[in-house]
Amino acid sequence: MATENKNQHKIESKLLLVFAQPATAKQISKKTGIPVNTCSYIIGKLAKDGILTCLNPNASGSRLYWLTESGILQKKKLSQKLNIKYAEPNLPNIDWQLYGWVCFSHRSMVIKVLTSAMQPAKVKRILVLQRINARISASNIRDVMQLLLSKKIVKPIKVKKQAYLRYELTELGNKLRQLLLRAETVL
Repeated sequence: MATENKNQHKIESKLLLVFAQPATAKQISKKTGIPVNTCSYIIGKLAKDGILTCLNPNASGSRLYWLTESGILQKKKLSQKLNIKYAEPNLPNIDWQLYGWVCFSHRSMVIKVLTSAMQPAKVKRILVLQRINARISASNIRDVMQLLLSKKIVKPIKVKKQAYLRYELTELGNKLRQLLLRAETVL
């Protein structure tokens, strides 16, 4: 039992240290290598203890968590104890509810791939090349593009003599893309 408590405390500390921006359990799992279900459990415990808070509690998935004042204080103390440089979070002024919505796998996949103006079919080709196990059709990508368009994350681009529109990220879309990429950067 004592070993189990010690391991849980170790995992809690590891999770606390990786919070550089609001994140989902899946993003934290990718960053730490800790299984998603364990991350979800520990995040839930830290939220119950007042260390973390859910920024989109009404979401059915992709719940986004961030440090409370108490959590920031604990992270500072832990960093000091472990002799790790503590960096104050430098968060952009962004709608975190929207970011949580964007963290859903299909939406985030499309946003991360959009580095220039592209048609949905090209997004699909890139996804196939990058992620063999990406389960998203070109039709799904078109639907995602429409959702992103409605939230002003992408904008349509008409190219002369081309029948189909291309889509590129707006300024908001680029901010969200940077956050998504930063969230998955392994320490």
